[in-house]
Amino acid sequence: MKADSAQRAFFFEEKGEEDSERSLSKMKEKIITRRDFLRVTAGTAMAVTLGSGIRDKTLAETTAKVVLIRNADVLDQQDKVQEQILQSMLDEAAKSLLGTNEPMEAWKKLFRSSDVVGIKSNSWNRLPTPKELEATIKRRLLDVGVMEKNISIDDRGVLNNSVFQNSTALVNMRPLRTHHWSGVGTCLKNYIMFVPDPWAYHDEGCSPLGKIWTYPIVKGKTRLNILSVLTPQFYGRGAHFFDRRYVWPYKGLIVG
Repeated sequence: MKADSAQRAFFFEEKGEEDSERSLSKMKEKIITRRDFLRVTAGTAMAVTLGSGIRDKTLAETTAKVVLIRNADVLDQQDKVQEQILQSMLDEAAKSLLGTNEPMEAWKKLFRSSDVVGIKSNSWNRLPTPKELEATIKRRLLDVGVMEKNISIDDRGVLNNSVFQNSTALVNMRPLRTHHWSGVGTCLKNYIMFVPDPWAYHDEGCSPLGKIWTYPIVKGKTRLNILSVLTPQFYGRGAHFFDRRYVWPYKGLIVG
């Protein structure tokens, strides 16, 4: 694989300033501080933690870890997502996140076969969560042994979706883009459809959004946050603004 095509994964922890670097097949990992990460990502402030529903071994961790993984080949020349490469990226991110040698070890730490899993996607038609990303998550849930009837992918219909109503675990995923009221649309904002009055959470730069994470339908259920930065939108004017000129092929995922 060419050097510029190598898959790269970076992760940072809440604590720890010592940098280290190790080489892996088709992947390079580097421990960086939160300050370093925010500088690399142009100052995008993010705080992503693992939900309290994860197994006890994972819950014992005292620091939160976030993985940034990129692959130059995940998009073709027409910016079409290459699903097999995307699956590899997600597997590598899961391994880095959970500290395992094999992908399925990581997925089995995150989910049980008995789980009822709601995959909270984002259906904004101008820049939705890629269908290929939805498919890769569902595939790994099935591989873990979760029954297909206990898996649902939804956005605006989550409040009336029986899988989400009875969920034991949630996967939260959406693309990164600018937002007229909050400034930036990230995983924090993606749960806004879990309330019947989402417009009420737009005050003061969407500052009330954090309350949603304390409501029973989602509290403690989030096992995985995935921010798609395959083709993020970096500029917007007004509500619902989209212009292809302000989207660029970053070719990455941010996973926590």
